[in-house]
Amino acid sequence: MTPKEVVRAHSTAKTSGDVPGCLERCHEDVVFETVAFQSASHGKREAQQQFTAFLGAFPDYAVQMDEFVEIDDLVMAVGTITGTMRGPLAGIEPTGAAFELPYVCLWYVRDELIATERFFYDFNQMWEQLGVPTDDAAARFAAWRDRANATVS
Repeated sequence: MTPKEVVRAHSTAKTSGDVPGCLERCHEDVVFETVAFQSASHGKREAQQQFTAFLGAFPDYAVQMDEFVEIDDLVMAVGTITGTMRGPLAGIEPTGAAFELPYVCLWYVRDELIATERFFYDFNQMWEQLGVPTDDAAARFAAWRDRANATVS
């Protein structure tokens, strides 16, 4: 499988809400960094928790890849992500509102498995579209990160 094919299979599984399917394309020590949330998951167990929480909040989450480039073990995509907030996330209650955002994502693929993902999109624009004051969302994510870090220590 080429790196591009690995990423496409992973993204297709994630878009369909298939958490085990998207994790089967990942290394045991995979790192998923969501820059907008200032968070990262390390390893499949943390990634499963992150994906389950996010897809529970946005069950119709979808990724459109407008540009998709492979350079050696690096895959880059630019496109649009969408979702409707149907469940809680980081202590924020569901609003029923939807978001549509441009994104950039970088994946590093090793041995036909994803080793690292770095996902970039605009945090403020997301929460504005979801009807949540961005200061409130930022404070809740900070508290969520603090709780997550406390359980790891």
